[in-house]
Amino acid sequence: MAKTGEAKNKMFLKLAGACGILGSVLPLLMVLLATFVSSWFSWNMNALSQLGVGEQATLFNSAMLVGGVLNFVFAVGLYNFLGSVRLVRAGAVSIMLSSISLALVGVFTVDYHIPHGIAAFGYFMLAPAGFLLIAYGTLQVTIRKIGFTCGIAALLAILVLPAIVFALQFNIGFAVPELIEGLVISVWTIYMAAKLFRQQ
Repeated sequence: MAKTGEAKNKMFLKLAGACGILGSVLPLLMVLLATFVSSWFSWNMNALSQLGVGEQATLFNSAMLVGGVLNFVFAVGLYNFLGSVRLVRAGAVSIMLSSISLALVGVFTVDYHIPHGIAAFGYFMLAPAGFLLIAYGTLQVTIRKIGFTCGIAALLAILVLPAIVFALQFNIGFAVPELIEGLVISVWTIYMAAKLFRQQ
């Protein structure tokens, strides 16, 4: 019975790892495709969320929902994988909540204003917060280093970069900081998802 339970746990970790990788790559490709085929979209003027009510709304909102669901499964696997240290588990829970927020971005489009803002802010803040909590709590040096690096880089991308763009009046839309943070989050997620998938 114990061996059966252990085998099921390993299978779930592999599934969670696969979900983490797919949940990072597929939504990103879908969003980039939406920007490419939307004739009105400009990286110099728009935010990515505006795609949720444009001509490619279905594609963009589906990317948010798919990413949210897949990353939630990944985060549950991460919770089981990382052990019982309180800070580490709190980080995994933060990533679970960020995945829910991501899915809600696809439900509450930019037209919903406040609910959309809360969902988007939740995703952008909770994911890097999770990385930092895991980095503080883990004893694994590589996970700590990549957690601190990606956590801080993601927060700088979404909080500091827009302020610099505004102050220096660069001709850059909010989509650019959003994409940069999304890429940073994907780097951390793919790294950790690969560790889950390779578990023996």
